[in-house]
Amino acid sequence: MSYYCGIDLGGTKIYSVLCDDSGAIVARKKVKTQASAGFDQVFANIVTCYEELLKKAALDSATIAKIGLAVPSAVNVDTGILLDACNLGWKNIPLARLLAERLNKPVFMDNDVNMGVFGEYSFGEASQFRNVYGIFAGTGVGGGHICNGSINRGKNFTAGEVGHMVVKIDGPECNCGNNGCLEAIAGKAGIIKYIKKQEEKHGLKTMLSEISPDWLTMVGSAALKECYLKNDELVVKAIKRSAEALGIAGASIINLIGVEALIFGGGIIEEMGDIMLPAIKKNVKKYSIAGGAEGVKIIISQLGDDAVALGAAWYSAKEK
Repeated sequence: MSYYCGIDLGGTKIYSVLCDDSGAIVARKKVKTQASAGFDQVFANIVTCYEELLKKAALDSATIAKIGLAVPSAVNVDTGILLDACNLGWKNIPLARLLAERLNKPVFMDNDVNMGVFGEYSFGEASQFRNVYGIFAGTGVGGGHICNGSINRGKNFTAGEVGHMVVKIDGPECNCGNNGCLEAIAGKAGIIKYIKKQEEKHGLKTMLSEISPDWLTMVGSAALKECYLKNDELVVKAIKRSAEALGIAGASIINLIGVEALIFGGGIIEEMGDIMLPAIKKNVKKYSIAGGAEGVKIIISQLGDDAVALGAAWYSAKEK
């Protein structure tokens, strides 16, 4: 039997899975990204994640037919070039080739949310639709579009980058260099900046300092949820603001391309989907014109942490 590896490179963690030729997951492994340590360290961590995954599965490298690598960036899938991962500070890196040479395996690389939406489309509730759009909120915010059963990457491989759709003119600065991007409001990096600014502006304090002492540089979604449930005023405001922005973005997608379903996923949604979904739905309906949201299915990712990595593994298995 052949096996396929999917690797999800995120801003805070690298998550990998192995699946068999039916798509069933046989092993999982997670390591820290250590993005601040630079490219060489992150690349080494990707390799470590893969090698430890094989050990966990008790499989030899010879059984791995192909690797799918999902990255937080637009990707030229024809050349294997990572175009611009602004949350990692990487541009124009031939990452697919570098990893293929290091592991001596064929590597297919694509945008992380493209792969996450493909995973949900292949194995989740979205499989009943032909036109779906996914918005995944984690460190940043990414998007992916399945149009008539195929991933829509656009002319220059940037289609679906909803995280860099401007939702607030002259809004907060995004890591991409623009202002007012959805990511700068709804992603964890944007949430942290907002809470920090509110602390400085109003002299308020967040519980994050006690729960997650390093929150200014890195905070888990679980810590944000804990503070929210303890009625931390700043965290509550930040999460409500994030949910509203995600709902507005969902409405804009419906207004623009009229999808049959919206999938919301990513670390923030996995931890707080039940908290955020009412506000997301409210704003999807409020900002969709002419009843455009009627009958549009709003789905919370069913695959959770597995979505992106499994999608990458399965796409690599299906790619010709």
